[in-house]
Amino acid sequence: MVQPQDVKAPKEKIKVLSIIEDGTKTKKGYSTAFVKWKDKKTIAVRWDGDNRLDKGFPVTTNGYHPSWFILPERLAALYSQDFVHTQQALDELEEFLQKRVGEDLNV
Repeated sequence: MVQPQDVKAPKEKIKVLSIIEDGTKTKKGYSTAFVKWKDKKTIAVRWDGDNRLDKGFPVTTNGYHPSWFILPERLAALYSQDFVHTQQALDELEEFLQKRVGEDLNV
């Protein structure tokens, strides 16, 4: 299994700006990244693989290097909106629960 921060292919065309989801840590099976692809910022995704020897998918044509799959523009926009909305909702829930626990302690 390859760590997403170690995936650099296709190196001539992509620059990883930030890892959004590290599937090797969350055990989701896939990782996503915010990347620069052909001078545009977008989202890339990859399947992490099943074991430490697995390079995941996709890989370069010759199969030697793990690589990223660039989401089509519309899918990247949908993913981004959903991810941000979900993160905001989780942050709001955590804040609500912290206040509630504080109120319960004051009773």
